[in-house]
Amino acid sequence: MKLELAYLNHTTQALIIAANEVIGELKLHGYEAYIVGGAVRNLLLKKEINDIDITTNCLPENIIKIFSKTVPVGIDHGTVIVLRQDYQFEVTTFRIDGEYIDHRRPDQVQFVTDLKSDLERRDFTINALALSETHEIIDYFDGQKDLGNKEIRAVGNAAHRFEEDALRMMRAIRFQSVLYFNIEENTLLAIEKHAATIALVSIERIVVEMKKLLMGKGVHQALHIFYKTMYSHLPFFRDIKGNTASYQVHSPVDFTVYIAYIIYCELKVDQDLTSKISDFKLSNQEKKQIKDCVLIFDYFNQPDMSLKSFVYRFDIDLIQDVYRFILNEKIIFDNLVDITSIQNAKQQLPIQTRDELQIDGNVLMSYLNKKPGPWLKSMINKIELAVIEGRLSNRQEKILEWAKNHV
Repeated sequence: MKLELAYLNHTTQALIIAANEVIGELKLHGYEAYIVGGAVRNLLLKKEINDIDITTNCLPENIIKIFSKTVPVGIDHGTVIVLRQDYQFEVTTFRIDGEYIDHRRPDQVQFVTDLKSDLERRDFTINALALSETHEIIDYFDGQKDLGNKEIRAVGNAAHRFEEDALRMMRAIRFQSVLYFNIEENTLLAIEKHAATIALVSIERIVVEMKKLLMGKGVHQALHIFYKTMYSHLPFFRDIKGNTASYQVHSPVDFTVYIAYIIYCELKVDQDLTSKISDFKLSNQEKKQIKDCVLIFDYFNQPDMSLKSFVYRFDIDLIQDVYRFILNEKIIFDNLVDITSIQNAKQQLPIQTRDELQIDGNVLMSYLNKKPGPWLKSMINKIELAVIEGRLSNRQEKILEWAKNHV
């Protein structure tokens, strides 16, 4: 089958042209080369592509000789980055994998000379497709048929694929969500059988897949399988005590909001998972966002501060993300303030951050003739609250007068 690419936008066409230049140069030196993997899948699905991988029977050391600009990122496993125009292409030698000793990576690879052997080691049939320079599709494992049937099927023996690399189980569920496909029966049975081995995969890799899964159109079905198979083997999730059916959301959701929602719900069954956020090995910023989202959920259920204080304290984008999630999931909250009121309250705040206060600690200490101490932080907090609630004008003389009366 020949792939028609006339429909592509200019950006994607430019990317493919640059990739074909790399392929053409390899062919000029007597080698085979093909676009492979996710790029081919997405082209067939008429989806956007942002990067292209190339596979070839040219050995890594020869790739480096042929191209003037290269980066030997994974040369032991046959991968060299080739720089062409403004693009980077991972060019990998045809290979078969050795034994997987850690359920994640092969202990060694063996370079081979035929494309089929290389494609045979890949995870799913829809990712085991190759595209020639003349746009001919090479499909040894009925990947196009599975694309047409919207089915995710392991290449060859599914159990063997997951024994090799346990992350592939999470990838299957992620593809199910993002592509809105079903997982083929034998592939799903193999996931159920080998689910416990997901514990051998680093949590960082799990989080990457989870973030993509949660943003897919098929998130509900994907989470149903996740909670049916592997959640109890993963940090954070294994400590859930509540009904996991309530966590099988129906609409795409940001990872931060989703984890915060679980924490919020678990608090209702006396399970505090806040300390478990660190299990995900997230950045400090992401951890803070999750904790803030928990408090935002709590505010929408039972407010413990004024609306002005609420919109001042929390990032408006986080508030809107939580609000959108609540609406999408049709969750009942007792204090779900209209989003327009929230946005208006944010815009009407006299200050957006503490830095905008027309006062500082040194001026306060001098005016009140007091030395540094716990009183100073408390006073600035009171001033800040009075200003944002409109009880105090943000002018230095007014603030000093107010402070004198409240010291």
